[in-house]
Amino acid sequence: MKTELYSVSKIFTERLLRIPDYQRGYAWTKKQLKYFWSDIQQLEKGHNHYVGVLTLEDVEKDKYSKWDDDEWIIESKNYEPHYVVDGQQRLTTTVILIQCILEAIGDSEINYTNPNEIRKKFIYESKDGGISRSYLFGYEVDNPSYEFLKQKIFCELSDNQPNVQETIYTNNLLIAKEYFKEQLYSLDIHQIEALYTKVTQNLLFNIYSMSHEIDVHVSFETMNNRGKPLSHLELLKNRLIYLSTKVDSDEF
Repeated sequence: MKTELYSVSKIFTERLLRIPDYQRGYAWTKKQLKYFWSDIQQLEKGHNHYVGVLTLEDVEKDKYSKWDDDEWIIESKNYEPHYVVDGQQRLTTTVILIQCILEAIGDSEINYTNPNEIRKKFIYESKDGGISRSYLFGYEVDNPSYEFLKQKIFCELSDNQPNVQETIYTNNLLIAKEYFKEQLYSLDIHQIEALYTKVTQNLLFNIYSMSHEIDVHVSFETMNNRGKPLSHLELLKNRLIYLSTKVDSDEF
């Protein structure tokens, strides 16, 4: 059986993605960020990298009708609203990296795409001449990370400018942004173009949509608390097998 894989570009095609309140916040530290960056750097041109499963839950109208900033894009542009049940850390990291790429290129085009087009694809859609915005990825409004992501990561002005709450999770968001900005500092425009292609086209997810017959809270607990983690030996074995595929046998 062949399962379709989705690039980040396809995932952000007419979808609105929200981290539900029962989820923990952004928990990745520099250790995970370095692995993520290394995987992208080692990805050869024209090759793909499997990132993992992205589990989504459809959001019903009785819930999204309370999203004052987003209902218009769902009703008028047919964007599909989803909660991110699993895969939050990888997806958040990817969005932060795209934002850092936008800041690095300024007003320059990359891959024949101007920054506004990239922003419209991955960060926000707007109406009323750009006054009202719907963020394509983010947290629910009551989450402390909601305003922080908007203001400190996306660099957007807000009516709630003084109301940014800082937590261990928002600190992790900032650490991720600072880490990627540091990595991008030494890259020229051609290297950034290649990076943007890898991030948006060559990082592939499985998408799993949960039906309403499944208790999403039980499923979330099962995905995060069940099973035995891989041992260090198993991880090392997998890494050695991977590296062996990169060695040209004709060299020996």
